[in-house]
Amino acid sequence: MDYNELYKKQIANCDKILERLLTSSINYKDLKNQYENALNFEITYETLLMLGLDITLKQNQEVFLNSRNKLIQDEIFCVVDIESTGSISNGQIIEIGAVKIKNDEILDEFESFIYANEVPENIVELTGITTQMLKNAPRSARVLADFRLFLGNAIFVAHNVSFDYGFIAKESLEYLNAPLINRKLCTIMLARRCIECDKYGLDSLKNELGIISTHHRALSDAKACADILNYCINSLKGSQIKTSNDLILYSRSKMKK
Repeated sequence: MDYNELYKKQIANCDKILERLLTSSINYKDLKNQYENALNFEITYETLLMLGLDITLKQNQEVFLNSRNKLIQDEIFCVVDIESTGSISNGQIIEIGAVKIKNDEILDEFESFIYANEVPENIVELTGITTQMLKNAPRSARVLADFRLFLGNAIFVAHNVSFDYGFIAKESLEYLNAPLINRKLCTIMLARRCIECDKYGLDSLKNELGIISTHHRALSDAKACADILNYCINSLKGSQIKTSNDLILYSRSKMKK
């Protein structure tokens, strides 16, 4: 099976369904059919929750996307960073780090190595992670299952979110047969709208904001990314950006010239 193409197709299909949920509630049977067509397996309401969709089923059988009206200070964001042996198409994840935050506070942390037969020398130089360090690490399926439980239906946040989200989506399909359908937020895109900086890579923003951390280690980078997210959110207080949905749409909006 070509997981490289399948995860892209599933993300694209699920994003289209989310676009509909952004504007109105959807009848549960209709939503169930849409996700079954998008993911090609049978769906229940509980399955949607387990796969990462933060929704509420009303008594009239309409499904409501909670982040449409949830205030930013009430939202749980899961800020994620991964280290890998290469690209999504030819590498594997070797470390996942994540922090759950709500209203500026860290609720919980996740950190794990993942076993790999060999770590390329350039990755060793970049991250400091060696093949020996991964010798007794748990396998991909176990770590991904534990991470998905940690993530729950929080909003998935990362610096260049398409990479981290896409990599985890691909390996979740490969090892767990479970797609990833959480809403996502990119701190690069958000920072471009909230922070004046010459460059928007993680190192540049850390220097700009005075954030001290170990670069290219997953949990440390996830915490740095969380600091950037909190800075951006705090900079928007008093603005019209009130809900989680406002924040995500603002991050994707066109920048004024």
